[in-house]
This record gives sequence, C-alpha cells and structure tokens, in this order.
Amino acid sequence: MKRNRSKSGVFFALAFFTLLWAGCSDSGSGSSSSNEISGTVTEIVPGMVESETPVSDVVVCQFNSNNCATTDENGFYSLLVLMNQNILLSYLKEGFSPVLVAIPSRVTDITADAGMSTNETLAEFFDSIGAAFPPVASGYLTANTFRDGTPLAGINYRLVGSGGLSFYFDDEGVADTSLTETQTPGSGGFVDVAPVDVELVVQGAANCVAANSWPAPAADAFGLPIRVGFWTQTVVECE
Repeated sequence: MKRNRSKSGVFFALAFFTLLWAGCSDSGSGSSSSNEISGTVTEIVPGMVESETPVSDVVVCQFNSNNCATTDENGFYSLLVLMNQNILLSYLKEGFSPVLVAIPSRVTDITADAGMSTNETLAEFFDSIGAAFPPVASGYLTANTFRDGTPLAGINYRLVGSGGLSFYFDDEGVADTSLTETQTPGSGGFVDVAPVDVELVVQGAANCVAANSWPAPAADAFGLPIRVGFWTQTVVECE
C-alpha cells in the first residue's frame, strides 16, 4: 500500500512525553531517545479483503495519554514516542468502532497501519455470531496470518490469560463459531474477551512474527492488550 509521507498530527516535545509517560499504559523500560510511528488507516469489513479507502480525521493516540495525531485525507498519520517502550495506540473516530494496536517500540521508523469498521458494520458482524455489540465489559480481537503475503489456512488461535468466543472466517468471508482453524481468508479471532493482557498462540505454522504485538515468552505467541469496547488487531507472518 502506498503512503503519503507528508506529516500530519501533533508532535510533542520529548520533555513533555516524559511528564505524561506515567499516563501512557503498558510501558516498559525508559529511554531518552524518541522514535517515530507512522501508518495509514483504511476502512475494512471483517473477513473481507482490506480496502484501500482511507479514513481521515481519525484521532490516533498513545492509549490513555494526550500524545495524539490525526489522520489526513489519505488516512496517514505520524507520531513521536519514546523508544524501548511497549506502545499501545488507540484509533478513534465517531461512527467507527475504536481500535487498538500494540507495538514494541524497539526499532526506528515503525509502521502501524489499522483497519476501522463502522459501528453499523460491526453490529451486523456481532449479530451474525450471536454476540452483543457494543461490548460493555469486554473487548475483542482479530488476527490475520500470512505466509509470504498470502493468507494462510489451517491455523488455530489459542488465548492464554483469558477466555472468549472464538470464530474463523469461512471461504466466503463469513464468521463461523463452529470452525476450529483459519480458512482461505486466513483470519479469525475472539469476542467477549476479558479486559486484560493476553497471549495469542498461533498453532499450525512455525517461526511466526507479529510486528504489532508485545513480546511473549513462548514461540509463536504474541502479547496483546484487551480493553473494554476496543477491537485489538494483529497481523502474523509465518514461514
């Protein structure tokens, strides 16, 4: 996906970052170096191929902080953060379901893209699997698994640290709670997940990585934050 690299949003001085870092949840060891995160927000329908339709005026923030940027007409944003921290970004826009993306801020020039769906689209999706929308005491997550950029079928997702109703998208892109592994779309997830930090374990492939996740102790496992009302997203690439 091509991105317009013209910068938008609000950049705060590093000293101000340090003052409000205590309000930025889920941080790790401190550092005096800053880092840039940038990405593009597009509109998606769960289970379908991601569209190229950009979403403008999305407020992208470090979770629970005033360190924010706003997407431009191309859906692009950029944001300065401290390095060597586990970063949690929130994506908010009226009429759309709020999204979370987790990033370990350990390298430079981090890309954090996100997909957003309208509340109407998400309500239809939740209704199709017999779940209530919006969730009032839980969060939900989706994962997409690829090999060399191609969606990977035959992958099972398992949660450690919380339960939840699992689903996978069938070959038509329809969510099905009776399936036990990914189909042609290579994606699935969980709803009704308790608002805690969980580990997503990927089974059915090896040597998997997920840039938008936090470190986890086991191989092919990824730390993901769940927060009330938010949609946590991750993309996994396996060999």
